[in-house]
Amino acid sequence: MQLERKTLKQRQVAEEFYEQNLMTLIEKDYIKRNRSKLIEEVECLILSVGTSYEPLVLNIMLLRPKKILFLYTDQSETIIEKIVRHCGLTASRYNKERVEETNPLSIYRQIKESYIKWQRPEKIYIDFTGGTKAMSAAAALAGALIEVQLVYVGTTHYLQDMRKPEPGSEILVFIDNPLAIFGDLEIEKAMVLFDEYNYTGAREKLEYLMNTVPEPNIRQQLEFAANLASAYEAWDSLNFPEAEEQMRKLILRMKRDHPVHRSFLMMDYLEHFDHQLNILQKLNQIAGRMREEEYRQMLSDKEVIAGLIFSLYQNAMVRERQEKYDMAALLFYRQLEMVEQRRLMGYNLYASHMVYQEMKDGNGNKATDASIEILKNKLTELKRSVFGRPVNSYLPDQISLLEGYLLLLALNDEISFDENGRHIDFIKKIRSMVYLRNNSIYAHGLGPVGKRDYERFRDFTIEVLVKFCRLEGIDMEGYIEDVEWLNPKNSLYYTGLGN
Repeated sequence: MQLERKTLKQRQVAEEFYEQNLMTLIEKDYIKRNRSKLIEEVECLILSVGTSYEPLVLNIMLLRPKKILFLYTDQSETIIEKIVRHCGLTASRYNKERVEETNPLSIYRQIKESYIKWQRPEKIYIDFTGGTKAMSAAAALAGALIEVQLVYVGTTHYLQDMRKPEPGSEILVFIDNPLAIFGDLEIEKAMVLFDEYNYTGAREKLEYLMNTVPEPNIRQQLEFAANLASAYEAWDSLNFPEAEEQMRKLILRMKRDHPVHRSFLMMDYLEHFDHQLNILQKLNQIAGRMREEEYRQMLSDKEVIAGLIFSLYQNAMVRERQEKYDMAALLFYRQLEMVEQRRLMGYNLYASHMVYQEMKDGNGNKATDASIEILKNKLTELKRSVFGRPVNSYLPDQISLLEGYLLLLALNDEISFDENGRHIDFIKKIRSMVYLRNNSIYAHGLGPVGKRDYERFRDFTIEVLVKFCRLEGIDMEGYIEDVEWLNPKNSLYYTGLGN
């Protein structure tokens, strides 16, 4: 027993000598060799505690944090006492929290709670030198998630027999956030959101990456993609002024960099973006136009109407890919209305306020009382043919979709003609489309639009658009191509981004 006490006493004396002398020398040497690596004051330091106290002491004395959190297990709690004693830490300067070394969530939870308790300090470090591999991995993961600096004590020469670094070989190692190394994975996730037309999510993720990925050239290209997401986010919401502003910013930035960085992301899209900006400039004229005269002016501008119709077309096709058939059908319905309103304006008739005395025929001649009466009688006969029953004989002050196409047929407008000469059949198709839309939950009904009914509605609307574009001299294929929302991932220059 006396021999055991003597041996224990000798060990304690040896440890005290080591702490007071050799460890102090190692510490001073470590600080001298690594002080130049420090570029900022450290507010808080979190350390995972293992069975060796030496590396933790080194970083505490080098970094001199204001607050410290020790993460320990049942096997390592006593090590904290040695650290506190050697470093002279006061009780107010440190906290210690027990964690389960095999449960990464418990480690992450403690780090997160302390991070919030410390009011999310900017200069926070995590040292994962100590502890088990599971503890170190969990601490590193938590550090990456809350975007703090990761460090550990490395060595240039490890003593295998003693399982310690050779004194004087210890070095401070900074670990980049994993996003700096694996940023390509996060970038890929952002591009997947473009595939899903989730432009809000894509923008938020890209803006986060812009502030995280360290490589300047990659950050610049991420900014391009974020600008595009912002433009499409606004366009998708029919917020044309914001969409134009964001598209303009994108083009200016890309053209600024083009002479030097011709292979940057989406540089092959520049011409397409120019076309989209031209469309958005036209659509921006719609914003804030509330008066009837302004509406009339917009309906008389073929490029504005074409841009609006095919913006709705693109929006509808996106809703279709998302299997949102009710919303897609509603958007195609609105395109039919826009076609009708545009064609009526050719006769100086405004669908929301019909003044037949100001109507003009196809040659620009103003209507007479006799021509108005003839139109009314013709419209009445067409209604009887469509509905198969007596109808009221009047010219409506406001025009519904069906009435509009009936009136256009009465005016001998080709938009209401059937290619086989059965013009009433065309009007009956319009009637069935109106019935389908009215039963949608987005209109007057309570039921959803099924895929088959939606496809019938879409195909009919496209037939009308083809006819409309032929009559108006509009390049339908060109517009559909121009309004298509592009994914940066499909750029010729995407392959190098993040790799």
